[in-house]
Amino acid sequence: MKHFLVAILLMASTTMWADKYNFLTVSSSGEDYISLPTIQKITFANGNCVVTTTTGEYTYPLSEIKKMYFSVDDPDAIEALPQEAENLQYKDGKLRVDGDGMLRIYSANGALVQMANVKKGANINMNNLKSGLYIVNMGDKTIKLTK
Repeated sequence: MKHFLVAILLMASTTMWADKYNFLTVSSSGEDYISLPTIQKITFANGNCVVTTTTGEYTYPLSEIKKMYFSVDDPDAIEALPQEAENLQYKDGKLRVDGDGMLRIYSANGALVQMANVKKGANINMNNLKSGLYIVNMGDKTIKLTK
């Protein structure tokens, strides 16, 4: 009965907020962003949440779901990020850090690929990473870089 009520609430919410929100975000072992216009149905059975879309099905064990919510912004909208910040500059395969703190480097699909507690003046060698787009975050500064 509990799963049925949750399913009804989610379906009603999708219908009511479809014009306001663009994605269903499911947070479990990672985060999946599912475009609302592609969702055909959401079902709960056998301890799983199944989201059926026009392109396939996503199955999430209920015990692993941390949260589900509707979001407005495109999770892939990284074009708006700057290519450098006052304390992060990338040049010639090295990331120069002009500050202290926890540095995190994410792949374009959101996977954390490198993390380090850095000190001012650090030069992080990026040659061990594959070519591609990365998101670098330290404190309140976030940049994108293309390697």
